[in-house]
Amino acid sequence: MGAAAVLDPQSDTVLQAIGDLTDGRGVDCAIDCSGSVAAERLCIEATRRKGVVAFVGECQQELGIRVSPDLIRKGLTLIGSWHYNLADFPRIIQVIEQSPLIELLISHVIPMSEIQSAFELSASQQTAKVILRPWE
Repeated sequence: MGAAAVLDPQSDTVLQAIGDLTDGRGVDCAIDCSGSVAAERLCIEATRRKGVVAFVGECQQELGIRVSPDLIRKGLTLIGSWHYNLADFPRIIQVIEQSPLIELLISHVIPMSEIQSAFELSASQQTAKVILRPWE
């Protein structure tokens, strides 16, 4: 998909690897879509001073943000987004339709009538995105 580097977020040395790739600065922006406390924490720690961190994935556990060292001293901007503005929908669909990577992101398109199979397939973690066709 064109990534310059792929790192294992569960590695004990992932922060050091990010530092090595960014000359010690950290990333400009980080986004977590998983809702994993460990991933959210990594986003905060890996982002440079005055960087931006966005959380999209819902997490049912407390992250434990340390206001002074995590936000004030680093000057981070945190963004949380549970959904997007409906007015943005046509542009979002346009980006999706024009993406050269879409075939790599969607592994299955399944009719709504087979929703149980779609859930089982998704739960197997052997897929990319599974798309349901609502009128089939």
